[in-house]
Amino acid sequence: MKKFSGLLLSAVLLGGCGTAVTDSAEDNNVNGTGGTETTETETTETETTETETTEAGVEATENAPIEVTDPTGLQLYMPELGLVKDFQVEEFKLTREVLEVSGNKVLEEITFGEAATVEVTEWNESSMNMLIETSELEGERDISIEGLVPMNAPVVMIDEANSTEGEWIVTSNDETLETQAGTFEDVLVVEQVLASESSDQVTTMTRYFAPGLGFIQEKTVVANGDDKQESVVALVSYE
Repeated sequence: MKKFSGLLLSAVLLGGCGTAVTDSAEDNNVNGTGGTETTETETTETETTETETTEAGVEATENAPIEVTDPTGLQLYMPELGLVKDFQVEEFKLTREVLEVSGNKVLEEITFGEAATVEVTEWNESSMNMLIETSELEGERDISIEGLVPMNAPVVMIDEANSTEGEWIVTSNDETLETQAGTFEDVLVVEQVLASESSDQVTTMTRYFAPGLGFIQEKTVVANGDDKQESVVALVSYE
């Protein structure tokens, strides 16, 4: 939910310059503006208030998370609240912990050594977007989706309709993947291929998502001619 500041309106008091009520009334009648000015001012203030209230309501509706009561499509792969996943990256350990789930939005803390990153992702039926990514809140646990500032534009991480070269493209949604943490079925697989403009180097990144767990593995292959280097971020346990 997004917090909105309310509009504080000041009262506008229009008084006569005369010393008696009859003098003020006569001045208003002669000029023909006294009562009209007050009415027009109040009408303008009312219209402004209604407009800003409507705009705030529309903006709040647009930013409100979609309640996921019957997940379908990519929403089946949303990680659940409280989930803690441990990964092995060569000799290092990486942990992803779900701190909050609000509708179709998920807040995760990713720790890698002494570094910590906070991510907020939005899961729709056919796409998954990155709304927030920050390391400024390292060490803080009292955080929420509502209290974080989204990026200017969400980063599209998965889009089933995407077929643009260089972007993440869905290659399968029924893969079976064996990991140290177990065997997972109906795994969603997305792939991104990046070709260097100055050399023959081609980098292929493949990510795997399991129902109810979200991200479970990433494999990166850097090929430069016949030379290939491979690295894997592999799930080793979860609870």
